[in-house]
Amino acid sequence: MLQELGRLLDENRLTVKTANEIVEDMSLDLASLRNSGAISNDAFLEAGVIQGGISVLANMVATGVDHSEIMVHFSQIRDRAATISTSYSELTDVFS
Repeated sequence: MLQELGRLLDENRLTVKTANEIVEDMSLDLASLRNSGAISNDAFLEAGVIQGGISVLANMVATGVDHSEIMVHFSQIRDRAATISTSYSELTDVFS
């Protein structure tokens, strides 16, 4: 999901609708993984930080924030996802 998001941002084609769809897809994936026992509740909660960060991106796009600021925020999300994946390797596929 972050790869797709990064590609859209690099091309300056991210829309609010697409960002919200990515958030929704991530939410559904995470809930399914937690319900099936594939990830712990702690991993689920940590992943929520990334989901929330993408929601912030959607709001930034909606309010017309400068693209360079959006890219800085995305870089922070990507770095945080890498850190979380170190602790919860089962989330690597969700974030990719």
